[in-house]
Amino acid sequence: MADEKQILTGKNVLGLILAGGSSQRLGGGDKSLRPFGDHTILHQVCARLKPQTEQIVISANSDPAFFASFGYPIINDGEWLHSGPLAGVLAGCRYASQLGYSHVMSVAADTPFFPPDLLQRFAETLVSAPSEIKDTIVFARSDFGSHPTFALWPASLAGSLQNWLSETKRRSIRVFAANHTIAYTDFTETDKISGLDPFFNINTQAELAQARTAWQLQEAGDQQEQAK
Repeated sequence: MADEKQILTGKNVLGLILAGGSSQRLGGGDKSLRPFGDHTILHQVCARLKPQTEQIVISANSDPAFFASFGYPIINDGEWLHSGPLAGVLAGCRYASQLGYSHVMSVAADTPFFPPDLLQRFAETLVSAPSEIKDTIVFARSDFGSHPTFALWPASLAGSLQNWLSETKRRSIRVFAANHTIAYTDFTETDKISGLDPFFNINTQAELAQARTAWQLQEAGDQQEQAK
C-alpha cells in the first residue's frame, strides 16, 4: 500500500548530471560549458539541482579538468563510452550504490529550466505507484511527451543495466525501461514569462539563443519581484 512506503528525500538520492554527449548539432565540444547568464549552462543546472539532493555527481567523458571548478565528483562511461545516456545512468547507479544511496535522479546538462521540485514530485509519484519502490523507474512527462533523461532510478538496477549494455546494441533509455516498471510524473506547467517547457533542452545555436533570451526574461522578472 502507498501509506506503507517511505517517501524519498535528498538524503536517499544521488543527483546525476548527464553531460556526456558529443554536442554535434551545436558544433561539438561540451555544450554545457557554453556561456549562459552570468556563468555556463552547467552552472545553472547545478544550481537548480543542488537544493534537491545531498550529493551531486557529473557524468562526463571529456577531460575531468574541464569540470573541476564545479567541485563535484566526475564519473565517465568507462567501457561503455559512446553508448549514450544509459551508460551514464549505469555509472551513476554504481556510484550511488558505493555511497549507500538507494536511488539516482538523472537530469540533462543541457536543460537549465527543469523544475526546482523535481525530486519531491518524483518521490510523490513513487509513493503512489502500485509497484515496489525498488522496482520502479519514474520518468518526467510534460505536454511535449516524456523525458527519459529526467528520471528517478533505483540504484539496484546497475546489474540489469550492465547486462543490457553487454547483450544488446539497443541504447534507448525507453527500450531498456520497458523491461521494468515505469511510472510518470506530469509537469504540465510552462514558464509564465517565456512560455518554455520546463524540459526545454539546448541542441542547436537557435535553441541556445532562445534559452538565453528566456533566462534574461526570467532574471528581469525576478528583479521586478524583488523590487516590489
